Parts: sequence; structure tokens; C-alpha cells
Amino acid sequence: MDQEQNKKQNRKVTLFACLLSFLSIGLLVFGFTLVSSDKVVMLQSISNLSSRFNQALDSDSLLLDKISSSNNVGIRLNMNTNYQDSTSTFLLDYLENKEDKKSRLDFTVSKENEKILDLDMSLYQKNLYFFIENITPSYYYTAFNYYSLLSSLISIDKLIEYASKNHISSLAITDSNMFGAMEFYKKCKKNQIKPILGLEVEVEDSVLLLYAKNYNGYLTLIKLSTIQATRKVTISDILHYHNEVIGILPFSYKEKFSLFSEYFKDFYLGYQDKEEEKVASSLTEKIVFLRKNLYFLESDNEYLRYLYMIRDGKTISDDTHYDIKNYHLMINDVYEYTTNEHLHNTTIIADMCDLEFPKTNVLLPIYQDTNGLDSHSYLKELASYGLKRRLGSNLTKNYIDRLYYELNIIEKMGFSNYFLVVYDFIRYAKKNKILVGPGRGSGAGSLVCFSLGITDIDPLKYDLLFERFLNPERVTMPDIDTDFPDIYRDKVIDYVVSKYGEKRVCGIVTFGTLASKQALRDVGRILNIPSYQIDMITKRIPTVTKLKLIDFYQQDNEFKKMINSDSRLKKLYQISSFLEGFPRHTSIHAAGIVMCQKDLDEVIPLTVSDGMYLTGFPMEYLEELGLLKMDFLGLKTLTTIMNIIADIEKSEHITIDFNKIPLDDTKVLSLFATANTTGIFQFESVGMKNFLRKLKPSTFEDIFAAIALFRPGPAQNIDSYIKRKHHEEEITYLDPSLEPILKSTYGIIIYQEQIMQIANKFASYTLGEADILRRAMSKKKMEVLKGEEEHFISNSMKNGHSKEISKQIFDLILSFANYGFNRSHSVAYSVIAYKMAYLKYYFPKYFYSNLLSSVIGSDSKTNDYMMEAKLLNISILKPSINHSSCSYVVKEEGIYYPLSGIRNIGSTICNEIVDKRENGYTDIFDFLARVNGINRKVLESLIQAGCFDEFGITRKTYIENLESIINYSDLAHDLNPEFVLKPELIKEEEYSNTELIAMEKELFGVYLSNHPVTFYKAKFNQIVSLNQVGDYFDKIVNFVVLVEKVKKIITKRGEEMMFFDGSDEYGMIDFTLFPKVLMKYSDIKIGDILKITGRVERRYDSFQIVVSKLEKLN
Repeated sequence: MDQEQNKKQNRKVTLFACLLSFLSIGLLVFGFTLVSSDKVVMLQSISNLSSRFNQALDSDSLLLDKISSSNNVGIRLNMNTNYQDSTSTFLLDYLENKEDKKSRLDFTVSKENEKILDLDMSLYQKNLYFFIENITPSYYYTAFNYYSLLSSLISIDKLIEYASKNHISSLAITDSNMFGAMEFYKKCKKNQIKPILGLEVEVEDSVLLLYAKNYNGYLTLIKLSTIQATRKVTISDILHYHNEVIGILPFSYKEKFSLFSEYFKDFYLGYQDKEEEKVASSLTEKIVFLRKNLYFLESDNEYLRYLYMIRDGKTISDDTHYDIKNYHLMINDVYEYTTNEHLHNTTIIADMCDLEFPKTNVLLPIYQDTNGLDSHSYLKELASYGLKRRLGSNLTKNYIDRLYYELNIIEKMGFSNYFLVVYDFIRYAKKNKILVGPGRGSGAGSLVCFSLGITDIDPLKYDLLFERFLNPERVTMPDIDTDFPDIYRDKVIDYVVSKYGEKRVCGIVTFGTLASKQALRDVGRILNIPSYQIDMITKRIPTVTKLKLIDFYQQDNEFKKMINSDSRLKKLYQISSFLEGFPRHTSIHAAGIVMCQKDLDEVIPLTVSDGMYLTGFPMEYLEELGLLKMDFLGLKTLTTIMNIIADIEKSEHITIDFNKIPLDDTKVLSLFATANTTGIFQFESVGMKNFLRKLKPSTFEDIFAAIALFRPGPAQNIDSYIKRKHHEEEITYLDPSLEPILKSTYGIIIYQEQIMQIANKFASYTLGEADILRRAMSKKKMEVLKGEEEHFISNSMKNGHSKEISKQIFDLILSFANYGFNRSHSVAYSVIAYKMAYLKYYFPKYFYSNLLSSVIGSDSKTNDYMMEAKLLNISILKPSINHSSCSYVVKEEGIYYPLSGIRNIGSTICNEIVDKRENGYTDIFDFLARVNGINRKVLESLIQAGCFDEFGITRKTYIENLESIINYSDLAHDLNPEFVLKPELIKEEEYSNTELIAMEKELFGVYLSNHPVTFYKAKFNQIVSLNQVGDYFDKIVNFVVLVEKVKKIITKRGEEMMFFDGSDEYGMIDFTLFPKVLMKYSDIKIGDILKITGRVERRYDSFQIVVSKLEKLN
């Protein structure tokens, strides 16, 4: 019996070996390609098929009996592969004859479209065959180099989609960087595909392809990737970093095979065709098929050429050749390129690779300066001292209890060290007189942060919740984000880098893409399409949009019409649509910084930009690797505030402590009540101003409520909130227990913290549980919400509330949870806004001079701020060669326009003028003798801007004598100016007022001294200035305006109507001419000065004038 059983088992083993053999020939031949450069190792596991075959034999004893008695055993493997909508069926027949040991391999191809079926085994009496029917293998695997920027057309998503569809179980990427490694790894895992991470390394004029066997191999790759981002990799580097990786040397570097094979336990020579295979096999048995893949279909290669041109700055006119043919992924027959003899090495490589990332603890940096104490004891000591220093005699038990409650949670969660690190760089900034924002985000809800000076918001005073920031029942990274003046952000980062190490403090890499507009511009350039045509098309596309080019083509008839009007534009659209969305370049996250207790290239790959290390992975993959992102946000508003305070101290000798500005000044609040908030952080939009006029804030609470309410979601509650504040609508509560929570917001839920407080008080949730509920609601996690609803109602009923009212309150907070605002953030940013308004009210000249300096280069903002300053009788003076600087300067007589704001005067020239101005310039010749770099264009601009008017000579005189003046300048710099005679200038009458105004507009972008309409307005009575429009709503009034911009449209009835922008000294507004009116006044153009009669109407959040009558004045 045992012998018979052994016989059956041996036969089973024989058949199993046959199956493996043919799977190696079939699945490996037709299933995999090992590709490099933009590369992917393409492998298909055969273990699942082997297992099914094994199970089938075990389950059929009759079958085994017949196998053992048969002289001939055969296996037929029928494999289907779907390629370009046709199905190729490969039949691999194997016949083992015990006597002659013959075997054969037959291929037949059919066009059947068969579905994948379960394993089907059939027995034939004459010659025993096993039919393993309709198993669809991976035909071959795909290459990818999406993050080898502008060098491949294969994306991760499409690659994985292809692999999943074709039941491919292993993939590898091999780029010269590791930007896409984590995205690739996570998406492969999600789709049950084995990810194999690789790296292309250039060393000794050769290229190595390295693949991580495991996590230690991954650590090897990230070290080499970081080195490669900063300098060339050397043999010495390979000697240090070669553990647990598989190496492959492309065939073109075969002479280095013996050199590199000494460093790697597993090293292979790659080949890409049969000729190379023959030579490679004569050198070593360890060879592997290596095919470079850059795109999916053979027909895609032309698009790769355009991508390369974008990368290299070339155009179709350049004589540029790219080797891009035959790098397509989808090949019809791998046997065109290789025999089957060495394909099994792909399986060997795949089996050796098994990368799993270990669970990682938070790798927070270590703060060392703890005076010999452990980190938590030192934190506790600092926080206790800091709270006493802040509150003094006002320190009460509730503050002490809250402080120790927070400290206890911080210790349990292991974040004491983190708070010390943040405390340290905030302290550095303040010691160096760098203004730090009062707080940002949920961190303002921490009393520990307040005690340490990290924030300046008292969380108990403003009813802010610590659990919104750090929740012991929701273990996530703490998130203390900090605002610094934008000009000093880098200084704080430099301090942190110097303290912890340049590889332990890094910026975060981001990727710019070929978005719709960018794709059109890049492709338009390489096709030599004139820029004006590209501009016409791109103007149809918003700056920020989620729509694709195809969406604009289908939805925008004008866009479609332009594209179809020109064959070149059709080609532009076709190419741009194909390339749209591809990564284009790396950039740096605007605020994010990663800090770590060890060199970051022991955790992730690094790259370098502007002398600073950046993470080699994007932000979304960092936290799960134990890395903490902190936001160091450079806020331009803080720079403006800091400069205002400095100017006040310098000129007025008044010292202002930003943190001690009172928040209850009724005069400052009046600016918000009257919507006089131009230039105020978060409050200067037209819509916000309209909201403020209705709201009429009377307390600081109203100000941060306005920030929370003025957003798309909660805006639906604005009208009700305003009516309740002004006692025009009854304030109601679903339950009396809600009144203490919602009283300050008139019974309306505005803040996320209120949701948490309701759950805490009404349903006895802990604040930690309430935060989890809030997050589940905001993210609409329905599976969580169902259980939470039952929990909420059950707890509420235990507290004596009815089921009906409990359900109503749950539904209420659910409806608000999606857009409830973070109260901590709202309070913090309202502090900045309010204190900025304080400076505006009490020190307007310094406020406007610095506000204007912050928008140099923006004509529209400059015009808005200048007009408002003029309304306050603050004079904006023309630039002076002796008084103006590179920013706006406050003098007793007004604010001087900056030299840097003049067209053609850059910062370099401006600084040169100011640096050489000691004791002032006596005339234009003294100026030219002392200042370098003044060419004809610069001198003309300075003259026409009026910079030399103070010397009593007309601008026209200078211009008419320009040649003599320039000759003097040249001689004065070649010789000693004392020996150069000043030319006698032929005096000229000044330009006309009209000419001078035109020069101002040309050189400043705004009208500085007079607006063109000023002269005409003086001729008429009852002319309304544009800044007074709001006082005449729904009334017919008269205006005198300059036409700045004109737009005509065709109505649905086919009639023509017009919109134009009109301006005067105080503002700009939209004017509308309906068809009947336009028929009378059709000849309106830019530059016209018009006397207009029209009705003031409101359109959305702004006013417009509907014209009934007009008269042309110039």
C-alpha cells in the first residue's frame, strides 16, 4: 500500500514539476519584462496556480490512479491575454513519453474573448492531458517614471490599473529619485500587488539598478538617493551602502560587471534583446531581461518627444533628436526580444523582495537644554512659572487645574519634548525682536502653549478646548503652527537647523504639474504658436480650477470655437490634453518643516533646493513614518505690522507692545462697524465689508464670529445671526442646557468647539469622545455616525432627556459639523485683525505707508489704498530724489512715493541711490556724478516721474537737454567730477497738465497727483464721487469717470450690450449699458471721460451703475 501511495505521490510531483516548468515558460515569457531607467520589474507570482493544481490532484484519487498507470502524461496550459480589444489564446502542450522522453511546445492563436473561469481539469484516456483553462496571466509588466520629471508618460495610477486588470502580482519602480516611492508602495498594497522599490544610481560612468529586498534594503536606497541628490555617487558610497539590495547592470556597461558584482551578493547583468542575451550569457549565468519602458503604446512616442522639449526648453524648430522609439510597454510578443532560457530570473528577483515598513514611534527631535531634568519635569517647571508670570494675582484654581490636566495628557502621549522644541524657537524669535503671531489653529486652545509663550491667547478667557488640539482618545500628532513675518521666517528656520542639524530639519517637497494653463503655455511655446494666441485661450481658464481641458472644450463654446479655428490650435489642444496633469517640477511647501531626532535620510530620502534639504516624499506620507510636520508660516501681514510699530517708534518715539494692545477699544471697533477695514487682515474683501455693515460689530466676540461665519457653508446663517444680534429675531434653544454654550452666538452653532461642548453637556461625552464625534461628523463617516447616534441618544436619555429631543439635537449638530469653524483659529486671527485696525485708527500715516509698501508692483491694490488715504487727507507725494526711499516714507508733509515703484527702477538702482545720498543731492549733476548704473532709460524715468522737480527745473528742460546731461555723466565717472564742467541747460516750459498726468499713469500705474476727471468734475454741480456710491443705493445720480476697460457681449436675443470700468479720484466701479441705451452711445472706448447719469444697483456683493444717459467730455 505504501509503495502504491509513493508511486502516486511521485507522479503528482512529476506533474507538478511539469506545471511549474510551463508556467515558467508561459507565464514568465508572456508575463514579465524587467525594465529599467523609467523602469519597472514586471513579475507575476505563480504560487496561486501551483496551489490550485495541487488541490485538484489531492481531491481526485481516481485521477491519480490513472496518472500512475499511464505511459504518457500531458499538460495543456491555455492562457488568454487581452490586448487592444482582441484576445490571444496561447496553448502550451506538453507530452511526457516515458520511453522517448519527447516533449513539444505548440502555440496557436485565436480571437476568442473568453472569460476567466475556475480551474477546469479533464481526463482523456488515450493520452492523459490536464487542461488548465482560461487563466489570464499578466502579459508583461509595465514601466513607470512619472516622477522622473518630464521624462516618461507612464503614471502610477494607470500602471496599477493595468496590473490589476491583468492579474499581475508584483511591480517595481526604478527612477533616479524616490519621489514616487511611497505613493507607489501604498497604492500597490491597496490593490494587493507586491511593491518592489528600486533606484537608478549613476556611479563610475555607469548606471546601476538597485532593488530593496526588505526594509534594510530600503534604508540603503534612501541613503544613496540622498547622496545622488547632492553630488555624484562614488564607489566608496557603494562600499558603504550596499546591504540587502539586488543589483542589475544594464548591458551597455557590461565591462563593469566583475567590478560591481564584488559589492552585491545578488547581482545580475541585464539585456534587452536576443543579441545582447547571447553575449551576456557568455559572461555570467545571472542575466535578466531588461527592457526600458517610457510609455504604454508604441504610438505614444511622439508625445514623449514633446515632453522632452518642455523639459529641455526646445521647440519643433530646433534640430533635436531623441532616442524614444521602441520603449513602449505593450509589446505583442516578448520572444521578439528574448529566449525563454533566463526569464526565470525575474521570479527569483521578485521572490527575494519583500518590503514591509515597521511600525514607527514618533521621531520627535530631542530638546537638550533641560537643566539636568527629564523633558517632562522641565516642561512642567517652565509652564508653571510662565503661567504665574502671565496671570500674577489673577491666577486661580481653574487655571492651575487646567494646566496640570494638559500637562498630564502631554506626558501620557509622549509629547513633552515637542512642546519644548516649539517653546525654544518661539523664544529665539521673540528675543531677536521678531514678531510672532498670537497663535494659529487649534494650538491656541492649549493653556500650556499660553504659559510657555508659544501663543498669546488665553484659552480659558475665550472658552477654547484643549481636546480640539490634543485628544488622548484620538492619538494623532500635535499640530502647533506658527506665524512669523515673511521676511524673518528663514531666520527662525536657520536657527532650528543650526541647533538640531541640517539633516534633521527639512523643508517638504511639493510638485508643480502641467495644469491646464501651464500645459497650453508649454506646448504652445514648443509649437512656436504666438503668445497672444495662447493668451486668448488661457484667459478662458480660471487660475484655480479642477476642470480638465476636455471639460472646457465640451462646456465652453467660445473655447471650442477658438480651438477649431486653427489646425495648429487643434494640435496644441490635442498634445496639451495628453500631457495635462503630469508632474513638471519640484517646489517647496510654503510653510511645512519636518524635524526629527535623527538624520532624516535614515528614515526617508532627501533632496536639495536652494541649499536646504527637502523631504524626498510629499507631505501626506510623512506622519505614518513617525515624522512630524510643523508649519512655519511667513505672514506678510505680520511684516507690515512689525514695520508700522518700528516706524512709529523711530519717528514718534512711542513704543508699542503688540501683545498689550487692548481688545475693547470702542474707537477701533467702530472701524469694523462701519466696514472701514481696507487693508485689515481677513476683513478687506467687498463681501466681508457688506457683512460688517449689517452686523455692526460691537465686541471682540463679534469680530471672530464674523471670521467664522463669512465662509460658504455657515454663510447661510448670517442673516439670522445679524437679526438675533439686533433683537429682530427671537433667540431659541432646543433645550435649556444649550443656552450657556450658544448664548454668545445667539443660539446658532458656529464653532466646532460648540459641537463638542453640546455632546459633553447634553450626552455626557468626555471632551475626547466629543472630538471624535466632531471629526466623524465633519468627514461624514456614516458607519461611525450610526453607532454614535445610538450612543448619543442613549446617553442623553440617561441624563433625563427625551428620545425625540435627543434625536433633534444630534441632527442639529450633524447639520453644522461639516462647516463648523475652529474657534481657536478664529480668535487668533481676529487678534491680528483687531490690532492691525488699532494701528490704522491711531497711526494712519504709518499704517498706509507700510500697507502701500507691501503692495508695490500691484497697481490695483496701490490705487485702492492711495484713494482711501486721500479720503483721510493723507497726501501721497510724488517721488523725490532726496526724500524717497525703496519703500513709502512718512514725513510731516505726507507719504513719499518710493523710487522702486517707478517703472524701470529696480531695487538695485534704488538701493544705490539711497546709499549714495548722504547729505542729499544738490542737483541732477551731483546725483549723476555720485551714483553708478544710471542709463538713459533709468534717467528718463526718474525725470518724468518728477524726482528732480525740487531743483526748480522743468521736466521738459531735462528731457530736451538729455544728451548733454548723459555726456556729463559719462565724463564725471571717467574723470574727477571737479574737473568736468556742468553743461548749461536750455530751459523749456513744462509739459501740459494732461501730459504730466499721462506720464504718472505710465510710470506709476496709478494717478498720483491728479486724476484726469478732476478738471471736468469741477465744471458740474451734484456730481457723486465713486466712494460715495453706497449712500445712493437705488437712486439716479450723476458721475464723471474715466473709461478704463470695455467689454461687449451678445445677449440671448442677439442684441449687443456693454460693461465698462469707470474711475475717478476715489475709486472704480462697473457701469452697464443695456441694448437700448447702447444703441444711442455705441462709440465708447478706453480713455474717454464721460458724464454719466445712472441708477445705483447692487450686483452680488458690489455696486454697479445702470447707465441711462451719458455725455462724452474729452
